[in-house]
Amino acid sequence: MITILPVQGEPFAQVRQMHPEVTDLLVMKDGEQELGSIGVSAGNSSLEICCLEVSCEEEAERRFYADSLLRAAASLAANRGAYRIVCSLSAWASFLRAEGFREEEERFVLQTEQIVKFCKD
Repeated sequence: MITILPVQGEPFAQVRQMHPEVTDLLVMKDGEQELGSIGVSAGNSSLEICCLEVSCEEEAERRFYADSLLRAAASLAANRGAYRIVCSLSAWASFLRAEGFREEEERFVLQTEQIVKFCKD
């Protein structure tokens, strides 16, 4: 079963060494096997994707894992009141464009509501 959960401890500390701005780390696993991770920074009504790693080579599977991690991060953004998701990772440019992000001042921006559906009470 695939899970995407926030992690702390050593994995979080290792990511923070490379990306000190990361406030949350979500890790995708299939049992004990790590499939990928996304490090984000929440603040100022936006969620910034600081790092995104997926550990597979096959393109369709890679995009599926990245999409799943992005949706988990978007859900986190919505829960924190962030109205947009921002990313400056140029290596993921084609993926981000395909997901609906638009380029704005050398970064990619997506309104949270475009990926997360809000339920009304």
